[in-house]
Amino acid sequence: MHHRIAAAKDDGPAVDGAFFQRMDALRRAAGSGMDSLGLGPQPAPSRVLHEAAGVRLRRYEGGGDGPALLIVPSPIKAHWIWDLAPECSVVRAALARGCQVHLLEWQSVPASWGLDEHVAAVARAAAQVRGLVRHRPHLLGHSLGGTLAALCAARHAQDAASLVLVEAPLRFGSATGALADLVNSLPPGFARRFDHVPGSLVGLAASKASPEEFSTGVRQDALASALHGPRTWRRHWLAVRWTLEERPLSGRLVAQVMDALYREDRFMRGTLCIDGQRVAPRDVAVPVAAIVDPRSQVVPAASVAGFVEAAASPDKLLLQYGGDVGVALQHLGALIGDSAHRELWPRVLDWLQALDRGRGGEAARAASALSGTSDT
Repeated sequence: MHHRIAAAKDDGPAVDGAFFQRMDALRRAAGSGMDSLGLGPQPAPSRVLHEAAGVRLRRYEGGGDGPALLIVPSPIKAHWIWDLAPECSVVRAALARGCQVHLLEWQSVPASWGLDEHVAAVARAAAQVRGLVRHRPHLLGHSLGGTLAALCAARHAQDAASLVLVEAPLRFGSATGALADLVNSLPPGFARRFDHVPGSLVGLAASKASPEEFSTGVRQDALASALHGPRTWRRHWLAVRWTLEERPLSGRLVAQVMDALYREDRFMRGTLCIDGQRVAPRDVAVPVAAIVDPRSQVVPAASVAGFVEAAASPDKLLLQYGGDVGVALQHLGALIGDSAHRELWPRVLDWLQALDRGRGGEAARAASALSGTSDT
């Protein structure tokens, strides 16, 4: 159980963990109330392929024999932001294109899990998908989920066919953005005081770091959504309901993200170790696509684009998200916004399908070479 931590003056603020646990429970209860109003999850049919400590691997029904995808949601909130509603679902858009869609669902992650264990969980899920479909899946990740997917692609190159990043921070230092002051105001290892960091505490920290994005912006979006009509207004509240689904994070993970990534920028410097091996952007040789928001203060475009530029991949796609009304948080807009589904995701899915066609051609040429025949 979390408890009030008495901190010395030079050891950061005292934080009442039990209070934030209660806040998590109250927010989840409010979310359940919104469910009764028809604003709860509307998931596409799926089945659980595998379940282990901290994770579930899901496969969505439908699709076809197109690209195999493994979605890596951020562990901060629930996975269904990728499938918020039928009209604003990346999952359903991919299924409609014939993709084989899988998703790594974070559960009650053990307190001992840090970056190593989270990245290993992504790698295991990718290997399981590979065993099922007989080729490597494309990894897609949003926010911290994209960070974990990129670290997996660097550490376990054999498990990914490509990497799609959606506002996923990877380059820090001068590109840290609004969270820099917050991270620098806390002593190293601060989050290790918690077995699990309550989700509402993470949310409060984000709101204090960037009130324009997480507080004022949400209220402005509510007003604009009401003026746009019932469909946009409803999507705004679907997104708000999702924000109430609080998930505690391992204190060890939060401490490592804050210190090794945000504070010291070890991945970009090539000094980050994942499971005993140093990793850097140059270790990512698979094709990389990224969606950035030039307006974002929390995940500045440079935090994503800097990694894409440094990655070893010869095949790169960088797309800009311009914003939408009715998404509550613009940080979610690239997943659920109208313009994202009209302009960005068709291009990403086209790109993935082209990669798979290229892979199929390479396999055919290799088979021809082995059999001593020509395909010309």
